Amino acid sequence: MNPVRENGVNMLAVKKQNRSSILQLIHHMGSISRKEIAVRLGLTPAAITMITGELLEEGLLSQIESEKDKSSNRKGRREVLLQINGKRFAALGVSIAPQKFRVLCMDLDNNILFENLVYTGDCRGKSSAVLERIIEMVQEKLQEYDVQSSRTVVGLGVSISGEVDSRRGVSVNSFPIWEQQQVPVADILAARLKIPVLLTNHICALTHGESMLSKQLPSSSTLFIQYGPGLCAARSLGEGKSSVFDYKDISLGHMIVEPNGAPCVCGNQGCLETILHYDSIENTLKGLLNKTRTPILWDLVAGDPSRVTVQEIISAYDSEERVVEQTLERVVFYLSLMIKNVLTLFDLERVVLYGDLFENEKFSGEVQRQLARYPHTGQISFSHNNGNLETFGPAAMVVSLFFEDGGVIEPPVD
Repeated sequence: MNPVRENGVNMLAVKKQNRSSILQLIHHMGSISRKEIAVRLGLTPAAITMITGELLEEGLLSQIESEKDKSSNRKGRREVLLQINGKRFAALGVSIAPQKFRVLCMDLDNNILFENLVYTGDCRGKSSAVLERIIEMVQEKLQEYDVQSSRTVVGLGVSISGEVDSRRGVSVNSFPIWEQQQVPVADILAARLKIPVLLTNHICALTHGESMLSKQLPSSSTLFIQYGPGLCAARSLGEGKSSVFDYKDISLGHMIVEPNGAPCVCGNQGCLETILHYDSIENTLKGLLNKTRTPILWDLVAGDPSRVTVQEIISAYDSEERVVEQTLERVVFYLSLMIKNVLTLFDLERVVLYGDLFENEKFSGEVQRQLARYPHTGQISFSHNNGNLETFGPAAMVVSLFFEDGGVIEPPVD
């Protein structure tokens, strides 16, 4: 290669990386001075001035006066802070689940512009129909809320369960959603919507969303665990500046805890899922339903086992139905044992628990009590974002990819 061309290419790559580092730092900090950026990133003040000047001209950044200077009467040059000009941009997030999908649009300050839930019915063999419905809904809502007249849409993040190839944008295997394999989700959506599309695994999107909302840099020493209806987990493979592609989902639900236990869909016996999954809990209590033995649950479902769901089970649990308490105590025992084991296995500094059941004080209290039996479990906490990450997660991932690309939107390839 021509040395001049090679150096030019290298310089462009360095500039893109510096833009990326600056944008990611400002987004994480909220607002920050040029001087502090230079110190944290190890770049020269001249380089910071040049790059931030370009970002200001492009409308990606805006300037504000520091709160410290606002509240003081000191004279002289006041400190100017840089922040992301979040209201000028928007990101879309779609979470595809069995029989439904959710759509969200937010600006880069995390203000929700619109959101919607759409029921699709049975999706088996119908990936094209589901994707077409997503396209229609996104186009309809963008027009209804007049998003693109005042904002630049940086992209659409899509999350789905199962095996995903994020770099190719392909749903490799998602039997819970649709039966087709190798579905090019990103290409299909990008071609029609004319915006960048990032496809990611559901739990990886939740993990990234938690990191962004809690202002915690991605770290391989943090494990995010979602419970409900099944059990899944993920963590970042990098540190701090890791890419949105550097997340790994971990199949905790298929750890074998009872070798002679119930058969699991994975082909093994006694997997954690056979105890913890909502379906397993419901089936257990359907089998135990009895007017004498479980009178509270019996009344809640009018004696009909087909009406036993987690919602009724939790109501009976809160009413101290002893058989129900014993069933959920067994769930908590194995859940807590698993958490302690992964703490030891991965040498983690932080474990975040996410899921609707953790919002129940009695259930979360029992989890804390069980965990207290083991030493060195103080790094476990409950997410403060329960129920808020399903669509925020994929939207947050496409925002991060936008910053990772230096704030440049590459047009989709036709």
